[in-house]
Amino acid sequence: MAAIGAGGMGEVYRASDTKLGRDVALKVLPAEMARDPQRLMRFQREARAVAALNHPHIVTIFSVEEADGVHFLTMELIEGQPLDRLIPEGGFPVERIVDIAAALAGALAAAHEKGIVHRDLKPANVMVTSDGRVKVLDFGLAKEIRPMSSGDATQTHSPQTEAGMVMGTPAYMSPEQVAGEAVDCRTDIFSLGIVLYEMATGQRPFKGRSSAELISAILRDTPRPVAELRADLPGDLSRVVRRCLEKDPQCRLQTARDVSNELRDLARQPSTTVLEPVRLAGGSASGAARANEGFWVAVLPFKYGGGNTDLTALADGLSEDIVTGLARFSYLRVISRSSSSRYAHELLDVRSAGKALGARYVMEGSLRQAGAKVRIAVQLVDTSSGAHLWAEAYDRVFSPETVFELQDDVVSRIVCTVADSHGVLPHSMSEAVRSKGSDQLSPYEALLHSFGYFERVSAEEHAVTRDNLERAIQQAPGHADCSAMLTILYVEEYVHGFNARPDPLARALVAARRAVEAAPSNHLAYHALATVLFYRREFQAFRNAADRAVALNPMDGYTAAYQGFLIAYSGDWERGCAWAERARKLNPHHPGWYWFPSVFDAYRKRDYRAALDAALKINMPRFWRAHLALAVIYGELGERDAARAALQQLLRLRPEFAPTAREELGKSWDSELVEQLMDGLRKAGLEVAGEAGTEIAKPAAGPGS
Repeated sequence: MAAIGAGGMGEVYRASDTKLGRDVALKVLPAEMARDPQRLMRFQREARAVAALNHPHIVTIFSVEEADGVHFLTMELIEGQPLDRLIPEGGFPVERIVDIAAALAGALAAAHEKGIVHRDLKPANVMVTSDGRVKVLDFGLAKEIRPMSSGDATQTHSPQTEAGMVMGTPAYMSPEQVAGEAVDCRTDIFSLGIVLYEMATGQRPFKGRSSAELISAILRDTPRPVAELRADLPGDLSRVVRRCLEKDPQCRLQTARDVSNELRDLARQPSTTVLEPVRLAGGSASGAARANEGFWVAVLPFKYGGGNTDLTALADGLSEDIVTGLARFSYLRVISRSSSSRYAHELLDVRSAGKALGARYVMEGSLRQAGAKVRIAVQLVDTSSGAHLWAEAYDRVFSPETVFELQDDVVSRIVCTVADSHGVLPHSMSEAVRSKGSDQLSPYEALLHSFGYFERVSAEEHAVTRDNLERAIQQAPGHADCSAMLTILYVEEYVHGFNARPDPLARALVAARRAVEAAPSNHLAYHALATVLFYRREFQAFRNAADRAVALNPMDGYTAAYQGFLIAYSGDWERGCAWAERARKLNPHHPGWYWFPSVFDAYRKRDYRAALDAALKINMPRFWRAHLALAVIYGELGERDAARAALQQLLRLRPEFAPTAREELGKSWDSELVEQLMDGLRKAGLEVAGEAGTEIAKPAAGPGS
């Protein structure tokens, strides 16, 4: 047995477990603890609780032992160095910060969920193995260390059942710890914030020449923002550090799981997106003021001022479910509900709340009751300008027995209208980046820019959007959302002939598979895969992928509508039209192409008046297929002037369409419907010469030509 270390918990030895044939670490407990029966009993109880933890980033305790009056723990032996010896002078690279921090947050979350608080998290209690694995030591055990003395800032102090006594390591203590107040899991979040700060900058946020000065700094000083010390830090990471270091526990990120989720978002974003610092007009980066910080969204607790407890519960449920629904959209950054819940009983305007939360967009809502009805009023505000982006009121019959049905209905409509690719938020975010030059767009901004394509379907918009996304993938090959949207742009290239290059479907399939591999639970990735499989005529695989896409995010009307018209065109018209109809109901601000399944379903049934009613709702004058629909419908109705006008618009937008009309239509529809459409085109004035596959078509002469 060889000594390998010592500390407040006693001496540590390397030993061999002869029964199991493995090396272990033995931690011999201080003699003063062994002499105090109550302390020893409590320590043993806590150690057994920690031993029950099973987490890859927590050092495992195998047993609590006693031999010849010596009390010791047998523990997992970690070969590596403590984190405090590894932090470089200027801090770690961002990717390393996120990796280590995510491991620490995950370990804390696992322990907190078992009711175990560390209370002495610091770099010296974090081991990093030679292959980069992170292990947290002394979970839940620091509370049993020796009483407070006048030692230095790294001295570990004991927890107290006596008033005014504190435990922990002063440099890494929370304000409530140093004040001797009761602590909970949020004290570990503050300590984690200090460790994050040190990993990011190479220095601690609070300093003092003595313990008294250090404690005073923790209680009163606001540390310098990490972004001012490291200009390359992403705004998202700076915000997480700031939120962990809030002095009021209620203002911090409330759980380690929240921190873990935030860091997981950072980790799964490509470095070119994550690393982009946000700069102020003067040129310096700051965590206190951000240009967009990933366009964060906050949902304030919905307000209800009456005495009906059922409506109070409905208000809470609405705000909670909206946060959950928004979080399904990978391109949104959603502030956790625990962070915004403090505004449940505070009167604060949305712009002030947004500033405090670090959110560009803030949603708030209220409930009012009149008899058996309840009115749910919701609004969304861009806090950077104060502009109201959207507001809606939902009147519903209220009954406690049907509250979940009401909640599901309203939440789905709110989330879809606000969040899906044609929602209020993506529109606002897309418009916010449209003024930037293509070479200035980050991958995330290129993604936001791409949402505007389906509002302006055209060859010109396609060219710009495709180039932006290709550049984004070169910068960030693992960006699943960009790969998914690029897939759609390649499919559009094939279907509409926009800016055609060789093998668009082959390129689309590669991009779609890359998206699914990068994010196997991303609904946009499966939407992209389903789309390319449809046009490759792999219909069974297509339907499976389409079902998966909609199941992953049933609140995304865009996916439901797009896959709906593909499902319909694959032959399941009833199901496809139902998907599209549901999408239209979810988001009343949907683009006109959501009506296409209904248009062509009615057309194939030769119900041309119903087809015309639906086609007139499309209202996309720059999209050739909208004019195709009007041309064939008016042709079948015998309205020659209207048919010819629509045909001329079609050929103006797609001058190469006439010679290849049947081939173009066959990309989306079966042969029977293609022939019916060709008949409508002839009646609209398109002259077709030759046999199928070799025809030559041109606009026919007619009135007004």
